[in-house]
Amino acid sequence: MTGFQIPRNSLVWLLAAQIAVIAPHAQRLPIWVTLICVGCCLWRVMVYQGRWSYPGRWTKVVFVVAGLIGIGVGYKGRVYGLEPAVALLVVAFVLKLLEMQHKRDAYIVILLGYFVAITEFLFFQSIPYALYTLFAVVLITAALIGLNQTQSHRRPLKTFKLATTLLVQSIPMMLVLFVLFPRISPLWTVPLESQAAKSGVTDRMSPGDIASLSLSPELAFKASFSGAIPGPGQLYWRGLVLENYDGKTWTRRANLTDSIWRNKQSKPVWAKDIERLGSTQSYSIILEPTRQNWLFSLATADLPANADIAMLDDYTLAYVHRRGVTAKFKYAVTSDLEYRLETELNDEVRRRNTSLPRDSNPRTRALVNAIWALASNDADYVNRVLIYFADEKFAYTLQPPKLGDDDIDEFLFDSQRGFCEHYAGSFVFMMRAAGIPARIVLGYQGGEYNALANYIAVHQFDAHSWAEVWYEGRGWVRVDPTQMVSPERIQRGLESAVADEDTFLANSPLSWLKYRQLLWLQELRQQLGAIGHYWDNWVVGYNARSQLVFLSKYLEKVDASRLGMLMLTVFFGLLGIVALFVLRTRNKRVLTGVDQQYLRFCQLLSKQGLVRYHGEGPRDYSRRISRERPDLALVIQRVTQEFIRLNYEVGSPNVSPALKNSINAFRFSV
Repeated sequence: MTGFQIPRNSLVWLLAAQIAVIAPHAQRLPIWVTLICVGCCLWRVMVYQGRWSYPGRWTKVVFVVAGLIGIGVGYKGRVYGLEPAVALLVVAFVLKLLEMQHKRDAYIVILLGYFVAITEFLFFQSIPYALYTLFAVVLITAALIGLNQTQSHRRPLKTFKLATTLLVQSIPMMLVLFVLFPRISPLWTVPLESQAAKSGVTDRMSPGDIASLSLSPELAFKASFSGAIPGPGQLYWRGLVLENYDGKTWTRRANLTDSIWRNKQSKPVWAKDIERLGSTQSYSIILEPTRQNWLFSLATADLPANADIAMLDDYTLAYVHRRGVTAKFKYAVTSDLEYRLETELNDEVRRRNTSLPRDSNPRTRALVNAIWALASNDADYVNRVLIYFADEKFAYTLQPPKLGDDDIDEFLFDSQRGFCEHYAGSFVFMMRAAGIPARIVLGYQGGEYNALANYIAVHQFDAHSWAEVWYEGRGWVRVDPTQMVSPERIQRGLESAVADEDTFLANSPLSWLKYRQLLWLQELRQQLGAIGHYWDNWVVGYNARSQLVFLSKYLEKVDASRLGMLMLTVFFGLLGIVALFVLRTRNKRVLTGVDQQYLRFCQLLSKQGLVRYHGEGPRDYSRRISRERPDLALVIQRVTQEFIRLNYEVGSPNVSPALKNSINAFRFSV
């Protein structure tokens, strides 16, 4: 029966692997599921120490029911989705470990351990998480090795070293498969429904929304330019256009997706209204998961050659999958910073972008009439409104006061303290009140340049809103009233704009970004950011398109047959190298102390003309020498018996005093 039992060495590694693979999920698991995991782990430790027995049938039922109830309660009855599915897998893993008694059960637990380990990539794919997952895989592999070791191998550190060696030896083949094997979407890109909250701009804007978002240091996306990077005043990352206003909230129009332009489709009429005037910029963006469909680009973007991206008739880009961007998404864009957009406006678009709720904000309407009476045309009116923002005592702040029903009136005449959404919203209101078509644009402005990897990092605190005003003959023109109140926000970023009130990342005191004035910390963060950027580009973002571009540099033609032949060639080449290494070292055996002493004994016998034959076992050798030299029979039998006992029965590599004394006695006797 010992052949079916689990070696203690393997069980130690299984317990360690259990803790390692579950620990990263603890932040997402409901507290009840976490308690069940801890309880199962403690019970298994007690069983390992011999203090408790295995749980009975009804105890197992209680654990199973408690796990299912914990998942249901923890996720508020929602059992379908990414987090509940992972939680169910974790519960199955710990329960199987608890009832594990034989080797066949251990194999199932080890297989589950590998699955639980890789589920961490469903949530994060950064370098630290990859290294941690690799460490967990080493622990699971150590448990697998220990499961197949005899009692003569009971040193856990040696098992861990062997597991590490095996994984390191697999790296060359892993690299070959990663680069050459046809790319299939990895597990973490499966569009499973997730309940994890994702920060980012939304398709609604009310006073205070973007100010709250700007407290977050999370990364929104990274942009790499093929040429010179535009200046801060041109880095307006356009994401959503808000045209509807109900007196409090700006939203997108409902039928926006009725008119879209996708790759390989003929260009619609509205797409022909883009007049490009030069200053072309080519760049690529790595967007963080948002669970939303909108993408970001500089104005005005071409439709990317990507089947997953479409252009809407408000000239923004969208990801066409229903569940949105569920993993890091890389796309290439070309934009023209000088353009004329929709120079002719139809009646429906004009009506939608000049409509306002009736009888709202009367003081603002009176101000509009007063300024309009002094203006000579639309452009002059826009300039006068911008001058009004610059001349009045407006303040740019992350702590704007709450506003009432007539929020535009209260902001312009009472508080005069606000964030970008206050200025953009009130400016568009004043445009529409004068009959000038205008709308809100949401996105990000600016970004942090990383010179080591030549990219712009845009964070959530870079979220911004501005206005687009329509001029006769010029089309939609970007106008940012925030720039009149706080030019530092546009040229130097949010941190500089709110330096006086010390509110930058006030809710994130441990964020590296809060301490950018420390040069050594800033340099370290930039270096780590550059490494992470290359990781995102060449590992996380290595998809079928990237593979085709990369291999096209070295192969005249990239197709399945050529890739297959290349993989086979490299595979057999590596196999040949391994075979040569094995053939060279096959006779080089790592000898224990017991082996060395026995071979020393055989050499002493060979000097007496009693040579051990090739392949002759210790017992056969002892019997033959005893027949040929009866006078040496007793000492030879003692040495042989002690060698067999140490090497095969006890499994100890250390030399016993009995073996050493017997060999020394023989040496002195001859």
